[in-house]
Amino acid sequence: MRQVEFTHRSPLYWLCAVLAVGIFLFGILALFQPVFGAELFGSPVKDADGLRWVRSAGVRDIALGLMLGTVVLLRQKRTVGILILFMIGVPISDAWTVLSLPGPGYQALLHAGSVLFMVALAVLLLRRR
Repeated sequence: MRQVEFTHRSPLYWLCAVLAVGIFLFGILALFQPVFGAELFGSPVKDADGLRWVRSAGVRDIALGLMLGTVVLLRQKRTVGILILFMIGVPISDAWTVLSLPGPGYQALLHAGSVLFMVALAVLLLRRR
């Protein structure tokens, strides 16, 4: 079978690009609007110590988004798949964090959805065709 190309013509390419941009933009939000970013994340904070942690997580997300986006732009399909597999620990940890807090924690479903989306992307990227 012929190898599926990983170019701007591939829906898989664009799904990976959207993931990279989304992670990057959420990092920007957490860095510059940490109170709002923390609420969206599912872990609202009000004090300066908590806001420092949110900004730190924002820098993490900016770096992850840039790394993933760079490998997508370089059209390194297998490397993108491996990187996404490694990154799955982040939304798992995020979901766990949200679930450990008092309150409804519906945001944990968003983090869990991210895990499922990333697993599906990684499988599609790493499968042999």
